[in-house]
Formats: sequence, C-alpha cells, structure tokens
Amino acid sequence: MVNGGEEHFREVTRRICGSLDLDQALYEVFCYMRHLLPLDALFITLYEYEKRRSRVIALAYEGGGILLDEPFPLSDAAWESIRAWQAESRSDTTPWLRDHTHPINREILRTVRNGVAGVRQMEIGDFCSMTCGLRIQKTLIGNLTFGALGANHYQESHAALVREVNEPFAIALSNALRYMDLVRDHRALQRDARHMGANVMIGADSGLKDVRRLISHVAPTDSPVLLLGETGTGKEVVASEIHSLSRRSQGPFIRVNCGAIPESLIDSELFGHEKGAFTGAVETMPGRFERADGGTLFLDEIGELPPNAQVKLLRVLQSGEFERVGGARTLKASVRILAATHRNLESLMTSGDFRRDLWYRLNVFPLHIPPLRERRQDIPAMVHHFIRVKCEEMNLPYRPDIAEGGLEALMAYDWPGNVRELQNVVERALILCQGRPLAFPAFPGKSREGAMEKRRPGREDLSLDGVMTSHIRFVLGETGGRIAGKNGAAALLGLHPNTLRSRMKKLGML
Repeated sequence: MVNGGEEHFREVTRRICGSLDLDQALYEVFCYMRHLLPLDALFITLYEYEKRRSRVIALAYEGGGILLDEPFPLSDAAWESIRAWQAESRSDTTPWLRDHTHPINREILRTVRNGVAGVRQMEIGDFCSMTCGLRIQKTLIGNLTFGALGANHYQESHAALVREVNEPFAIALSNALRYMDLVRDHRALQRDARHMGANVMIGADSGLKDVRRLISHVAPTDSPVLLLGETGTGKEVVASEIHSLSRRSQGPFIRVNCGAIPESLIDSELFGHEKGAFTGAVETMPGRFERADGGTLFLDEIGELPPNAQVKLLRVLQSGEFERVGGARTLKASVRILAATHRNLESLMTSGDFRRDLWYRLNVFPLHIPPLRERRQDIPAMVHHFIRVKCEEMNLPYRPDIAEGGLEALMAYDWPGNVRELQNVVERALILCQGRPLAFPAFPGKSREGAMEKRRPGREDLSLDGVMTSHIRFVLGETGGRIAGKNGAAALLGLHPNTLRSRMKKLGML
C-alpha cells in the first residue's frame, strides 16, 4: 500500500501548496491520502504551552475543509505525554501512534462531543490517531494529525509515509500562519479605522443627532447621497461614516475634490488613461472609478465639475460603464456615489452651470449638515478631540488644559469657517501656548467694530432674549471669553459668575 515515495511527495506538495486557503488545501490532501492509508479526518494543530491547550487551525473530512483557529484545553497528564513526544520530534520526525483508548484521544473526543464550534456536524465516535510534528529546521511550528474511526488502524508503514510528506506540510503551515496573521492584522486595522472614523464624527448624540439618524437609514443601501452644507461643516467625515456603516465598508473609500482638479485632467482622474494617451502619459493608470470598484466614491465639491465631465459622469451613473482616456475598451465598476457641495445646485441649474438630469441622479437622498453655529453644544467635545489629535500630530510632550473662560469664548463666536476654522484655532493656540493653558483671546476678523455691530440688534433680535444674548456675546468678546475674575464678563455685568453661566445656558449659549 505504501510505495512510490517521490510520487506521493510531489502530489502532496502540489496539493498542500496549491492554495492560500489552508482549509481547501488540506481537503485536497485529504482526498488524495485517504486512498493511501486509513483516514476519516485530517487536522493541523498548534500546542499553546503557556495556556495548556491545543488550537485546531484547520481540519478536513469527507464533508470538506474547515478553517477553525479554535482552542480546546488538555489535562496536566496529557501535557506530560505531549512534552515527552515533542522532545523526540525536535530531533527526528517521529509520528505518534495513539489507539482509541489513549487518554489524549479520549480528551479530544470528550471536548468535541461537548460542542467545538465548526465540527458539531461531524459524527465522531472512538478513533485512533497518528500525529507528526511539523518542523522548520529544528523549530516545531505545529502538528499534523491523521484520524481514523475505530481501533488500531495505524501501523509503522503509515508512519513511514507521513515522514516522507512532513516537509511540504511544514512549509505550507508556516506560510498559512503568516497569511492568517496578515489577514488578522488587516481586519484589526479596518476595525481601528472604523472606530477612529466614528470618533471623528463629534456630535452624533447631540448636535448631529438628526444627521446620525438619517445616516443609519441610508448607509445600508446603495443609494446615492447628496451632502449639503457650508464649507468646513464636516461633509467628508459624514461621507466616511456612511461608508463605514455600509455593506461596502470592506471595499475602498476613494475621495475626489472636483474643484481641485484642472479641467483638462478631470477625465483622466475620474476614468483613468492608457499609456501614450497624451503627453506625459508614460504608463496606463486606473481612474478613481476603477479604484473604487466594490466600494464608495466620494465626489466632493460636485458643483465645481465642468459641463463635459458632468455628461460623462451621468453616463457612468446610468450604466456603470466608462472608457479610459485613449482607450477603446469599455470598463465597468460597481461603485456607490456620495457627493457633496456647499453651493446651491438648483441655482446652478437655472444658470445652466449644472445639468438637471445629473442633479436628479444625485439628489436621491439629500442630507443637510448644519453649520457649527447651530450646534454650539458640540464645541467642547470638538475642542478636546482636536487638542488630543493635534498634540499627537505635533509630537508635543504635553497636553495642555484650557484656560478659564476659554470654552465660553469659543462658544460665543459664530464660526463662519465652521469645524475647519475651529480646528485651525485650536492648532494655533497649541503652537503658541508653550505648555501653558490654552487661551483663545481673538479670532480672525473679530474686531471691536465688528463686536459693536454685533451688539446692535437687528430687527430679528428685538426680543428680550435676543438682546440679552447679543449683549452677553459683546461683553465676552471684550473680556476674551473670561467669565469669572476681576475683569471677567460677570463682573462687568454685575452678576455672580454662576448666575451668568446659568443665564447663558438658558439662552442656548452653553
């Protein structure tokens, strides 16, 4: 039964090294070797000494291959037997023959019957086994175990065959373990990226609560989303959140700023180009649509897209087909479109600068992102987030506190540049603070004359609350945001600091 050693070595090597999917490769070997020796299941395992358990990496049986990576405990007595056998296996390939009465086989059988996930569907009775240590040089990296239902099936002749195929199994296991580590690291990075993306969307439970609710409805679909809002409100952050919560979250998230690309290069950027298509095209380059295949394409500042590019974009949205610049082959890509703009697209349609049919395609689910002045309650959380992020980016050895009255000053400002302006103000304060508490004494364009104008209420501010709000903001501007203290806003207004804070909270200023 056991002959043709070189032929067996070649065939086992071809099968076990023929796929990165260890379960599939192991099943291919199982199908071959079951004709050479008694075999009902083939296992690859690791022993974890510090945790006193064995970890089943993969198994193959008549029903197919299964990738498990699942641990199960073994007793102290089992570990004594394992240590003795592996001491021999480090210097020689010594298959370990165990009949159906062996304590380790009994423990494995008991564990499996208690319900090891992934093998519950297998009907397992008493079994005998043959285990071979898999070595790279003199390092044991795992074990190959042959199992056969019943008793006393394995003989020394079978052990001789296993010695012949030990090397390809060891190499395959080493490669598979590295591959599994890479996959595990990649998944961990994706989880971290999604977690970071969720954290960046500050205000999901307060000022952006309604936006978050709408995101939860639209994210699981493939519908286009049109993000509307002033410059700097965080439309890209919202787009990233939609992608991370979608069915395409494992795919790419590709960004395009339509207003930052010269008109002559728009087609090449979106759809790619062939080598030699134009001067400087020294190699074939895929466009953003190709790179986003299976994922999401975020078209920022869609209102800046030139008319010719709008026509081609419309075609892609309708058919999913496009050609590279200089190419004749029609390509297809499965891409979800998220678009954003701070401009009024309806006005652009009236002036003829934006195609109405493209607007109908994009405006399936419009989502308005409110400006920062309409969600001031998010400012404290944003400031603390930006301090943490910027301290890490700038490699600062400290993380400064915020000076008294600093947050009040920030919340009293209207933030025409929205979140982006707030981020810049925090970064500028970090550069200047030199380890001292962060102070925000002034903002761009905020002059005494502007503050005086702000003090004079317009017709819409003639209510008592409006006048009080305007006056408090003016006084806070005069004191650099300081509420308490000798020269604070409370002293100038003749109020106790806590009374002023309470009134500001009532007026929606805190």
